[in-house]
Amino acid sequence: MQIRIPQLQQDAFSDSPFPVQVLRETDSTNDALKRLPRAPHGTVFVTGRQTRGRGRLGRSFASPEGGVYLSVLLKPDAPASELLHLTAMAAVAVRRAIRDFCGVAPEIKWTNDLVCGGKKLVGILTELVQKDGALCAIVGVGVNCNTESVQLPPEVRKIATSLRQITGHTVDPNALALCLVRRLAELDCALLTQKAAWMAEYAAACVTVGKQVQIVSGAERKTAFAEGIDENGALLVRFENGETAAVSTGEASVRGMYGYI
Repeated sequence: MQIRIPQLQQDAFSDSPFPVQVLRETDSTNDALKRLPRAPHGTVFVTGRQTRGRGRLGRSFASPEGGVYLSVLLKPDAPASELLHLTAMAAVAVRRAIRDFCGVAPEIKWTNDLVCGGKKLVGILTELVQKDGALCAIVGVGVNCNTESVQLPPEVRKIATSLRQITGHTVDPNALALCLVRRLAELDCALLTQKAAWMAEYAAACVTVGKQVQIVSGAERKTAFAEGIDENGALLVRFENGETAAVSTGEASVRGMYGYI
């Protein structure tokens, strides 16, 4: 029997702290915001299906019907050098929203994924762009809400999960999206004033800390132990030769997750 998936409805966001526009479908909510002229601070696009979803490092992000994909445009009064922690704070905001919504608090896989049971539930993509003569931040969030595993590419199915799988029932994407928007509005207020507290919450929830990782940068791969998170969200690691580093570029793959064994 085919499961009926609830649809996003514009009137579900009448009391949202940010202006929300529901799109039936789009290529990418991040890209749609980039194209929107004179978009005000806090503008949110949300859809249940993306045709060209994107992740970090130019990767595609599978976005079939049944997910919740949204992006918010922020205009922080700060230079890019003071926004290095934005992705980490976005992960905290999304984690709080999911906890609000269904009582489940996912773990965070550095830098921008939320996981449950070792499987990916959420992907986050933050981008800094020049728009309308000002520096803007676009925070994109993709949640596997009622996503069926058969809808995902074969290589993704074994590493992904959904809120429906976790909770055991079909979930309301409107209620989830509203929780996300409210927590992202909270992030907006805290971005430049409550950094330390949010970063401490990020570090406590980060499943990468305390594990052996593989640092991937281009063709180079180095094994290290993840010791912590710094104030800007960089991963603090110790390499096998005893040297230490704060990794803020490239990628850290956690042993035992996402196919790294």
